[in-house]
Amino acid sequence: MLKVGLILYSVRDEMAKDAIDTVKKVGELGYKYIETCNHNAINDPGCGFGIPAGQLKETLDQFGTKVISTHIFPLEKADLDKVAEYNHIVGNHNIVNPMGKFSTYDDLMQQCEQFNAIGKKLHEEGLTFIYHNHEFEYRTFNGKTIMEHLYDNTDPDYLSFELDTFWTMRGAKNPVEMIKKFGKRIKLIHQKDFAWDSLQEINLIGLTPEDREMKPGEIVGMNGNSSYAKNGGKSIISKDEAEAEYRRRRQTSFTEIGTGIMPIQSIIDAANEYTDAKYIILEQDATRMPTQIDSIKKSMEGFKKFTGIEWS
Repeated sequence: MLKVGLILYSVRDEMAKDAIDTVKKVGELGYKYIETCNHNAINDPGCGFGIPAGQLKETLDQFGTKVISTHIFPLEKADLDKVAEYNHIVGNHNIVNPMGKFSTYDDLMQQCEQFNAIGKKLHEEGLTFIYHNHEFEYRTFNGKTIMEHLYDNTDPDYLSFELDTFWTMRGAKNPVEMIKKFGKRIKLIHQKDFAWDSLQEINLIGLTPEDREMKPGEIVGMNGNSSYAKNGGKSIISKDEAEAEYRRRRQTSFTEIGTGIMPIQSIIDAANEYTDAKYIILEQDATRMPTQIDSIKKSMEGFKKFTGIEWS
């Protein structure tokens, strides 16, 4: 049975104001399983908000809450020894690379080698290395998706997957079928919901094989050389009206759990049957509610409609 968790990215604005107070609010709400989210790994090997490992654990312990995973970006530029040390202190064993950057088939194969090397090092530290997808991993090289290439060209002992079902659906793939396909390599599930009144289409990458295939010179994703990574996980938004409109429309696609159109019960059932995942983790990228705390409260209520999950 899946346990319900929360990635702190869902309350990142609150974390930026007062990280410790936000962690306390999350614990008071009853989220017992936390995934930290560090998009400032160039400068901080921990949770991304400068909280010492001991203080984070002590705060979570007050509410019987524990860290079950962490996103580290950009992982390839992080100090893995310090990342391992921090996470051993807080009691976490899952290290997640939240995104990659892909340009050519040869580059992808080199990254598979790099992922194996990172995974081996973390494995030796008693940690599990996990890759989290967005929609662009369902683009293809030679007719095979980036996700499939990652699956086929990495060692199962050194790379597992956190399947984000929302982005899988937006990559024009059925999340239930992908759960079946990737099976036991899936260690964590990320869950959002897609708004029925979204201004942006569900499918972000096209319908035909030609649409999906990566073109020469095309780049998808992001790594440690991006301005986002160098700026500590803060987006630098241009004044371009087209970019602003794209972001506005994109944000309308997110809604709280149980209020959208995703087949969440089927996802839960499939994850329980086909994967080794122990946690289904709420990730709320954007909300129309007054605050991010209001949003995760509503998603908690929404999750409670479903079977096959538990909270403690």
